[in-house]
Amino acid sequence: MKGYWQKIEALPKRKRILFMGDSITENGTYIRDLDAIFLKYMPESQLEWIGLGVSSETASGTQEAAHPFPRPCVHERLDRALSESRADWAFLCYGMNDGVYKPLSDEDFSAYRCGIDRAVQKIQAAGALPILVTPPPFDIFSVNGRLQPDGMPDYAFEEPYERYDDVLEHYADWLLQYGREQGIKTVDIRRPLLEWIATERAADPKFRYGDGVHPQREGHAVIAHTILRRIFRIEWEKMPEWLFSDSEFLHKVTERRELLKAAWREHVGHTNPYKFEALPLDEALILAEQHLPGIRAAAEQEGGALDERVSEWEGFVRRDYVRNGRACLIVEPESPAPGRPWIWRTEFFGHFMNADLELVRQGWHIGYIRLSDLYGSPFSAEAMEDFRDDAVRRFGLDAKPVLFGFSRGGLYAIRYAETYSQHVRALYVDAPVVDIASWPGGLGAGTGSPNEWRDWVDIYGISVERQNPGPASAEADTVTAERAAQVTERLLELLRIPVEADIPLLLIAGGADEAVPLEENGDRLDRRYRELGGRITRIIKPDCGHHPHGLTKWPPTVTIEAYL
Repeated sequence: MKGYWQKIEALPKRKRILFMGDSITENGTYIRDLDAIFLKYMPESQLEWIGLGVSSETASGTQEAAHPFPRPCVHERLDRALSESRADWAFLCYGMNDGVYKPLSDEDFSAYRCGIDRAVQKIQAAGALPILVTPPPFDIFSVNGRLQPDGMPDYAFEEPYERYDDVLEHYADWLLQYGREQGIKTVDIRRPLLEWIATERAADPKFRYGDGVHPQREGHAVIAHTILRRIFRIEWEKMPEWLFSDSEFLHKVTERRELLKAAWREHVGHTNPYKFEALPLDEALILAEQHLPGIRAAAEQEGGALDERVSEWEGFVRRDYVRNGRACLIVEPESPAPGRPWIWRTEFFGHFMNADLELVRQGWHIGYIRLSDLYGSPFSAEAMEDFRDDAVRRFGLDAKPVLFGFSRGGLYAIRYAETYSQHVRALYVDAPVVDIASWPGGLGAGTGSPNEWRDWVDIYGISVERQNPGPASAEADTVTAERAAQVTERLLELLRIPVEADIPLLLIAGGADEAVPLEENGDRLDRRYRELGGRITRIIKPDCGHHPHGLTKWPPTVTIEAYL
């Protein structure tokens, strides 16, 4: 069995990333978006994005009679694609065409499952990491063709089954389950796209999702954002506005991407009769390299890597910017307190902000870097220290902030204090997650969260080496729980570091918390900190659940340090 956590990789510095897929991947706007984001915000990451989408392609080899030519199948070119690209990662984005637009068929569904499994095995045999992407939705309100009911003799793209989205949901559910069972990274683009469509249609009942199959520019941005979150652990509230503009930077990135897309597609080859006009790959690669200086210059002219924006937050100046691809912000008081102290929200900025508001009124700054779904991993501490060091220099802040860790943010605050205790003035944790098995695991008295539990397993790289191929067993679940217990025990053991640094800790929690039970989390933190001789103040709200966080009112004449 592997170690209880593997080394968490920071943002990759050099990867060859292959995308195999149908017409949505052939369009490749979401790949362009990813490329542009890394070129602008993380130029030191030398990632090579190789888009090899082919229109009409399947992973299963399924066909429909009405299609104007035999549908290409990825297995006709996958070996050559892997050999020529020398990919480190390979995305598989199939499913839309595999059901050939008809009601669910056991034969077609079996062919899809076999096709995906066979492709995964080939990718792994080539030494690459497979990444599975669910088929996107089929939106009946946007379809150009004539929808057909069940029981028709044949179906096609122009005459699809009226409930074809149910078929795609079946395919997507299987793909996610397959990924979990086999320990393969998966990206669910279906659910974010459905949520985006619902939001847009609520605002405009006439909203169209492309042609019902192919998303427009904004839909591709949703796909890119989802890949950023699931694979690179980068999450923003929304994608940057320049991504939807006609800026010179984006124009240059698009021009380069189209050059490479055509060259790679035709170099590897395919059976689709529609061919791109393309340069030989060697020539295209040289020309693409020559494009980079102009792209970098355009990025600098349009705000550079920081992309800073100034706005108002609760009557105070708020500065949003990007640091190594991650959304950051600083809120400035009207008159900074001596020494320019600051509080650092490790998660959930803007929620239950009584303490934040009271302190900013007293002259404190507020800082935040969005590190959602990193669950206090070693990598999260590295990213946090980079943010702190930069914020101190850029805004002239005190070198030692007070960390506010609410709920899962408690994991971040504790991990950072154990890793960089010399840079922490105090800790305030509120209904903090301490025991991973309690939340998100749900293995104790709490409710848990299955999606976040799977996220945690993924980010910590926890896996079980099985002697035989096949689905994960109950034994694997037991081992995962054991690893979670080990991670928690290690977190509690390392509390000696902030105690030795004499970092005071304020614990506030609800006695009736069912989501993050006090006895499994805050109480364990409290006991361990006291056993080690640490300074801790405990405030328990007996009848309060997980929410609301904080105290109803922070006395305006009392600083938070009085509680520490």
